[in-house]
This record gives sequence, structure tokens and C-alpha cells, in this order.
Amino acid sequence: MLDVTALADEIGITALAASARSVTRGLGGDGDAAGLLVRLVGDDARNRLAGGEEEPKLIMQVESLGTEVSIVMRDRGAPVVGPPETLLALLALGVASRVDARHEFNGNVIEVRMALPQYHSIVEGANIEVLAGDVELSTEEVEMRPLAKGDAEALTQGIYRCYGWTYPNPDFYYPDRIEASLAAGKRIGYVAVSPSGEMVAHWGAVWIGPSIVETGGTFTDPRFRRRGLAGKLGDSLLEKLREIGVQGRLREPVLTHPATQHIAIQDGATFVGVRLHDHAPFQQVGITDGLLTSRASLTVAYSSLQPLEPMTVWVPAAYEPFLARILNGTDWSRSIGQGVSKQDWPEQSRLASGYDTDEQVGEITVEVIGADLCDVLDATMTQYRHSGAEVIRVNIPANDPALPVVGAGLPELGLGFSVYVPGLLETGDALILEWLHDSEIDTSVFNYADERVETLTKMVVAQAGDVGMLGARQRRRASRRAQLFSGLAGLEAEALR
Repeated sequence: MLDVTALADEIGITALAASARSVTRGLGGDGDAAGLLVRLVGDDARNRLAGGEEEPKLIMQVESLGTEVSIVMRDRGAPVVGPPETLLALLALGVASRVDARHEFNGNVIEVRMALPQYHSIVEGANIEVLAGDVELSTEEVEMRPLAKGDAEALTQGIYRCYGWTYPNPDFYYPDRIEASLAAGKRIGYVAVSPSGEMVAHWGAVWIGPSIVETGGTFTDPRFRRRGLAGKLGDSLLEKLREIGVQGRLREPVLTHPATQHIAIQDGATFVGVRLHDHAPFQQVGITDGLLTSRASLTVAYSSLQPLEPMTVWVPAAYEPFLARILNGTDWSRSIGQGVSKQDWPEQSRLASGYDTDEQVGEITVEVIGADLCDVLDATMTQYRHSGAEVIRVNIPANDPALPVVGAGLPELGLGFSVYVPGLLETGDALILEWLHDSEIDTSVFNYADERVETLTKMVVAQAGDVGMLGARQRRRASRRAQLFSGLAGLEAEALR
């Protein structure tokens, strides 16, 4: 890791850019692009350090994350609510893979990630046979064990052997990305391995919150089916997750067929929302065939792995019907708060935000809810919209009594309900809202396991359409007002002649 401190002036920023350029080039990345990104972040920090009271220094850290170079810049200037606009303009061109910005107690942190060549290294499928579903069953014994460092290549080969290029999560085709997440402790799983060393089954999980995981990546080689391998691996995984204190698990059954929804229902999971237009279209083979014509949508189901502490959930009135439907019939010790009398919340909100260039998704996490919540969210969302975002996801603490009041205008920003997750954030439960570039959802490809999934999905789709039209209606009203006042001005001028 390179750790450098410099003054936030021309000489200091130039020195930081040169250092980032050299280290990134040494790691095999685009050094010139790294230098440019550091200069843009440095110039933005210098402008925010113009108040005269802040410490005019920049701290830069550069390190390899396996498949990416991470460049972290810290400053004590005016608080950020999102990445610099100049940086987002370059992200749209693919110069960096992701940018995150947040304000911490000791200053601002902006992290830029740039892909190294191995980030794009994909599984070599030329020498791997894609197996048919009716292939002859094997009688070989298998070893079941935890997923370990060094397993990434075998895992991607196993996925390819079962699905070819049709697996809906493309990250499973990139062994170096999986290896990097294993090395970082962000992934856990259990696998079955044949005597020849082939990975023939897997069930895993990735951390998405301090004590919440998302499970998935499940596959079984057709030659080793009818043994219950997936169930055994899943049981081992859940036992381990409970042992290490994981609070809950999410899964994301697809909407294009009900099979994975049925599995979630059979496991006792509760459907807590829908991610509309979650990721780019993908090819499907099997239950449904063909390339999806629009971005894919997913349901979200939650299972508690530990008893939940009793909490009150506070949300704006527009989102209460979703919470009421989700919480009905659960044993989660959750109640919806009613009536807010105190109004002593902070004046300023604090956000952390990031932008994924591959999926064109902006993500904003509200860390502190203040009176200016809608204003700062609108400013950050505007940046992401200008950068070509297809989806903007906003994670908001749902146990703060301030939210129903200061968040009452969130639908006016085009934010519709997406998901509710108990314990997702460090502060507690999360209300996840979404803004969609295209709020017209093609539901003709949706299939539902039961009435509960269907009703919740249709509620989410309906609100997405409603809030998506708010902006257009507001623009039309403003246009009509301008026409009206223009006409009145003309009449007034005539009267004065």
C-alpha cells in the first residue's frame, strides 16, 4: 500500500497524481487514468477546503484489491454528499469501475476503483463441455467442504459446465473477482468436489451488511443430481452462518419463473420487496428461453437466523402499506410508528454514495437523517442521472422517528418502495427506495409462486409508475404556469398603453 500526505495546492495535487500514476502502472493498470482521477478528486477537495479553517491537506492511499486498484482520498473540507461531478463524467466513459463518497467524523473519504487486467479475465470455456440435463448420473463419491482460497477457478468452471454462458449472475464467470472476494473475507460457501478435483455443487453467501448476507450461487452438476447435495451444502452453510452470528439472510428469486420463489417459500422466507430493473438483460436457457428484452427484475426474500430485537419502524405515509403487508404474519417484533410529536432532528443529513459503472446503478446510504434530507438526496440523484444511471437505490434508516416527516417528499423525487430489510444497516432496519430511468415495467414475463408474491410485486410496480410520472407532471405544470404568466404579462402591457 502507498500512503502519501500532501498539501491541497497545485504542487501537492501534482505530486499525488504522479504517485498514483506510478503505483497503478506498476500494478498493471492504466497509470495515466489514475493520475487524472486523482487530480480531479484533488481539485474538488481544494475547492471545498477554501473556507480558511480546515486543514488544507490531502491523504491518499493506493493499494491492490486483487482485481482492482483502490485509490482513497481523504480531506477535511466541506462535507461531500456524492462524488465530484467531473469524476462521474469520466465514469460514464469506463475510466473507473466504481466510485464511493462519504463523510466521516474526521473528514471526507472518496474512493475510486480501477479495473486491473485480471478483472476482465473470464473463465476459459473452450475446453469445458456444457452438460445436458439428461446426462448419465455418476456413482463417484464426493467430498463436501467449505469453499476455500484457490477454489475460484474450479467454481467458475462448475458454473460454466452447468449453464454455459446463461447463468444470471455474471460475476461467477470471473475467477479473479471471486478469489479477491474470498481473500477479503466477503464470501463464504460450501462445495462438493469429485475425486478428479471438479467442483460439482456449491451454495454460498456474500456479506451485504454488518450482519446480513445474501445467499445464492447455487448449482449442482447434472451428473451428481438426485443426491440432495444442494440441500446438504445449504444446511452446512446455514449452520455456519448461525454459528458466526449472522442475523439474517437475503435471497433474490427471479421473476421470470416461480421455481426459486417456491424454494424460498418452502424454506419459510418472507418476501420483503422487489428490485425492479436490477441489472442488464441476460440470456436464459431452460425454464424460459431467450434474451430478456429489458433489465431484469428480482424479488427479495428474507429469513431471520437469530431472534430479532423489538423495534419500531418509521416510514413516510406513502410506503406504510408495503410495510404493513410485509410485517403481517411475521414474528419479527416490529411495529409501525404512528404520530411524530418531537421535531429535534439534526439540520443536516449525512450520506455515503457510490456508482457502479458496469450496471449503471447509483447507490446512496443515508447515515444521518436531517431536515435537509430531500434536498441532499435530490442533489446527489441529479448527479447520477446526468451520469446515465438506469437505477438509483437509496438505503434509509427505518427506525428514526424523523423519517415520516422529513422524508414525506421522497415520492416527489421519483423514489418508489423497493425493499425493507431488518438489521441491514449499522443503525438498524433499512427502507430501500428506487428511482428508475424507465419506470414502465414489462410484467408480461413475470411469473408468481403465489398470491403474496404477486400482490407485493404489483404494488411495487404500480408505485414505480406513479412516482415516475410525478416529474413529468411537475414539468408540465411549470410549463403551463409560464404560459399563463406570459399571457397575463401581455394583458398588463396592453392595459398600460
